[in-house]
Amino acid sequence: MSFKEFLKENAARMQAPVSYLIRLALIISVIYAIYFNLWRILFINILLLILIFIPVLSKKVNISVPREIEYVLLLFAVISFFLGDIRGLVIQIFFGLAVGFIGFALMIILYRNSGLKPNYPLIILFALSISIALGTFSELAKYYLKLFLNYESSMGDYIYAMASLGLVFIGALFASFFGYFYMKGSSFSLLDNMVKKFKSKNPNLFIEKTDSPQEIMELIKRGENQKHEFKSTLRTNLYTGDHDRKIEQSILKTIASFLNTEGGILLIGVSDNGLIAGIEKDHFQSNDKFNLHFTNLVKEYIGNNNLLYLHFELVSVEDKHIMKVDCMKSEKPVFLTFHKIEEFYVRIGSATVQLTGSKLVDYINNNFNK
Repeated sequence: MSFKEFLKENAARMQAPVSYLIRLALIISVIYAIYFNLWRILFINILLLILIFIPVLSKKVNISVPREIEYVLLLFAVISFFLGDIRGLVIQIFFGLAVGFIGFALMIILYRNSGLKPNYPLIILFALSISIALGTFSELAKYYLKLFLNYESSMGDYIYAMASLGLVFIGALFASFFGYFYMKGSSFSLLDNMVKKFKSKNPNLFIEKTDSPQEIMELIKRGENQKHEFKSTLRTNLYTGDHDRKIEQSILKTIASFLNTEGGILLIGVSDNGLIAGIEKDHFQSNDKFNLHFTNLVKEYIGNNNLLYLHFELVSVEDKHIMKVDCMKSEKPVFLTFHKIEEFYVRIGSATVQLTGSKLVDYINNNFNK
């Protein structure tokens, strides 16, 4: 077994004790700094503690932080002990980066749940504000701690506090720079991987709500691709006018393939060439009946537990209704069950492809067993 394979297999087991040791070392260092009046070391260690405890605090509010992010924080904490005189400089900038990206994440979550179009200047302003707010909070905590312990403050403390906030601001500016270009479509592999991991572990935070017909029209103009698929109806064969199980199965296969790949959007009520047919072609008594039938199909053939990774809504476009189905990537393999036989589908280009045998095993091992 290679060293890389050993680390991969034992990463989760090693993470917990290493994390506890680092936290304990930081807490001891904080006590030491208070006892010997080492205020700058105290401030730096408090910042590190905040970063290290982010994954723990996130679990309290039902947010799952990917293991990779925890590894980055732990690695940075270990490295910081060997940085010498530049330790404070590096940690404060890293703190600004971290809270800056947190600010971006919060704003993106809020926008995607509200259905509003992203306001990039406002998102950048919020990311900077939350960074400065947290930095200011840590400085205030240090100031009142010194008052509580009856230690006098000097002008040098105020200068250092402003310098610290300046470094945090610089880190937040870097976060704003990368975050802005990321939202505009630029690709950063490390950031992409972490965002995908975070989304897959917290699907409820990334429900995309679209009430705008203009956004649906934009999706239709882009056409079908790896992450976009159109279906004219949910169950009706437009040539015969009859209900067709094969059409329902085709939709379920598309959804399963999105769940097993990188997610995607399915529009029901739109033909392959982008013409709007509307769900009215399915002749349900009401839109609620349509929604209920779709939900029951997913529960029966894909599984009730996978509804967590889907968000669907009806949008009125050109006096017709289109169902938009947002699919997140699932954390576990998703199988379709037809006639008690399980089938596995993935998305390759604009096609939905079934995998079997060794290809299925390899795909699951490479994409889910991590």
